[in-house]
Amino acid sequence: MDLSGIDALSALLIAGGVVLFSLLVLAVVADRPRTPRPDPERLRAAVEELEAYAVATQTEAGRAAAIAAAARVSLAEAERHRDEAWAHQEAAEREYDRAWQAVLAGREAAAGAPTGGSGPDPERDRAVARAALAAYRRGDLSLSQLREVFRRTGNWDPAQEERERRLDLARMCLAEARRGYDRAAARARRAEQEARTAEAAAWELLSEANRSVAEAREAYHTIQRFNQRHGRDRRRRKRRAG
Repeated sequence: MDLSGIDALSALLIAGGVVLFSLLVLAVVADRPRTPRPDPERLRAAVEELEAYAVATQTEAGRAAAIAAAARVSLAEAERHRDEAWAHQEAAEREYDRAWQAVLAGREAAAGAPTGGSGPDPERDRAVARAALAAYRRGDLSLSQLREVFRRTGNWDPAQEERERRLDLARMCLAEARRGYDRAAARARRAEQEARTAEAAAWELLSEANRSVAEAREAYHTIQRFNQRHGRDRRRRKRRAG
């Protein structure tokens, strides 16, 4: 399972929480006045709104990060199933190849062996069997038709019947294994897309939350500068009055 994306999201959540906490500290930090006198009430309202929005957005980002982490777990599971399905398909292909080679050898041996049929022309039966095998390879005859030709020419035996049965079974197993892999691969692709979408949503929410924190921090700085300037003005007025 790829934990790098989850660790990065967790680190950004922690960083965002630290920045948000720093808003309370910045409220008492002194700074040099550099801006014109603002409206303190409007600034305080803006700061409160930004802070509330940042907290709400970080909460949503936390949920999104959890969803992204769960999506990554689901992706790892889907990829594991896909890999297992691929291995199963490869095993089915090997089994089919072995069965096919055994059947092919049996058919060729039957086509070249002396006929055991009861017909009056053994050579003709042998030629028919060879022609039928060639037609099957071209796709002009079905397996059942080839079997019927071999039976009539006397070149079919129980051992070959068993080899043909195993080939049929191997063919069905291979087809099912391929379908299983296709399904598993499709699930893995969907899981990857869902994980990417969830991670993108989490990053976007975290970025938005941190932008809100930065704006609120700047507003706090402005209020603090105003309070400091206002305090110095009052002290100067008192000294002059005294």
